[in-house]
Amino acid sequence: MRVLVFSDIHSNFEALKAMLGETKFDYSIFLGDAVDYGPQPCETLDLVMENSDVRLMGNHDRAVAYNEDCRCALEMHDLSEYTRENISRKLLSNEDIEHLKSFRENYVIEIDNLKIYSAHASPYNNLYGYLFSTEAEMVWKDRKLKEYDYIMAGHTHYMMMYRNRILNPGSSGQPRDGIWMPMYMTLDTNSREYAFHRFRYDYQKTVDKLGDVVKDEKYLERLKSFYIPS
Repeated sequence: MRVLVFSDIHSNFEALKAMLGETKFDYSIFLGDAVDYGPQPCETLDLVMENSDVRLMGNHDRAVAYNEDCRCALEMHDLSEYTRENISRKLLSNEDIEHLKSFRENYVIEIDNLKIYSAHASPYNNLYGYLFSTEAEMVWKDRKLKEYDYIMAGHTHYMMMYRNRILNPGSSGQPRDGIWMPMYMTLDTNSREYAFHRFRYDYQKTVDKLGDVVKDEKYLERLKSFYIPS
């Protein structure tokens, strides 16, 4: 079975649409953060609902659903607050909010004799942790987590494979590693081979949409910088 794993779209509908158009899959895992930052939360959420078998709640999904602090990195916090108030909660319907509330904070996936622990951020802190190398080593050594063949998380916006068992597909809507092309991961459950992928999309459409919904030039220029190739 071919499994698609993707994360951190952040209302970038054009990127999500391009990703779904280029890859075939039998099963799909979304690791959270459908909303905030980008200009099209409604369309993005609809595609996530239609194209995922497992949906994890990200810290931004929770912040939008319950109108609370996302507790994100300091350098991004004001952008999150601005877009949550002026885009996400302004455009999403009550039904959309209920969809976000239905996302799981963690999920154990059992598929084709594989057992996978999935969360947006970390098995130690499902919504707000950061699974970089130091914590990844702790997770890898943790006897309580040895039963899982794979541990999957997003949140950092960076692709990661740690000791062939801890996997992060990177961001499918807002990569932060200096390369403008978003990312996703596929896993073949029969061969247990996984691969990371980058893809192109019409980023100018996302930038133009931002201009339609973001009226504060200070925030607009900062948001555009995430999508336009340097």
